[in-house]
Amino acid sequence: MCYGGHIKGDERMARRWIFVVTVLVFLIGSAIYALRQPLEFETGALVRLKAPPLPAEFSTRFHWGAEFWRSPDLAVQVAKKVRVSDEPGETWPVVSWLSKNLEITEAEGFIVLRLRGGFAQRTVRDALAEYIEQASAKLKSDMRSSIEAEIQRLSELSQILEGHHQTLIQALTARLEERKTLLQAQKESIEKELQALLKSRQMRVSEQGATLESWYYRTYLESVLKRLGEIERELDLLGSKGIGAFESEYRRVLELEERIESLSQAQVEARHLLASWEPVELVTPAQLPQGPVGPNRTQIILWGVGIGIVVGFLVAVFSPREPRITS
Repeated sequence: MCYGGHIKGDERMARRWIFVVTVLVFLIGSAIYALRQPLEFETGALVRLKAPPLPAEFSTRFHWGAEFWRSPDLAVQVAKKVRVSDEPGETWPVVSWLSKNLEITEAEGFIVLRLRGGFAQRTVRDALAEYIEQASAKLKSDMRSSIEAEIQRLSELSQILEGHHQTLIQALTARLEERKTLLQAQKESIEKELQALLKSRQMRVSEQGATLESWYYRTYLESVLKRLGEIERELDLLGSKGIGAFESEYRRVLELEERIESLSQAQVEARHLLASWEPVELVTPAQLPQGPVGPNRTQIILWGVGIGIVVGFLVAVFSPREPRITS
């Protein structure tokens, strides 16, 4: 009885020691791990995006959101400028660091960037500043490419409209000349007919006297003179207005001219924007971090102790028991 109780007491003591040793191992391990972690520094920046005020003729619209700022190409370009490794040409550490630790938030035309890393203060600041510079350069390059492509499209459209405009002008000019020729021929024909009619009247008056002038003759003469007057007025109109006399068709000519002028003005405005517009405004540049923000060594050690307690308890409970000796 006494011997059995002594064995149980030894087992309990052994389990306690197992628990304590396990907790101490995790405590020491987590402390070493926490102390070996490099200091982490954090910096941030605020930029404002300004989309160019393109003319209404342009179909291109820009939206440089968070997806653009997370482009892997930007991280690669920054890695070529900022070195965090002694290996020449080694870009993967910076690319991996930026992809994991760069926080980007978009809010009402502003982009907030925060970068945290276990590198020197100056390195963290320079990396974020270079990232913004590379993003600004890429954004401006993309804007230039899009606007130049749109200018080319508008230029081709202007050439097509100009060709259509010239064709329409030529068709109206030919129609004008054809109409004037027709009216001139009609005028000459009526004048000859009028001369013949007057001559015939004079002969009849000399033969039979003025009493032979009838109502029919006067009516016919008036209709001929009226037609002659209409032809002369139309010829005067065509001479003064030219192709503008064809109002509906000429309205189309004016619309084409207005459209071509609008496209030309839009291209001029776009080229001016390309020369002067800056799509990124740096509101708050990246600053040199004032002090470390991590790692939280106390939290790491507490996590280690907590895991050690759980593991130590499980090891102590489920460790194999020593076989009992029966008398």
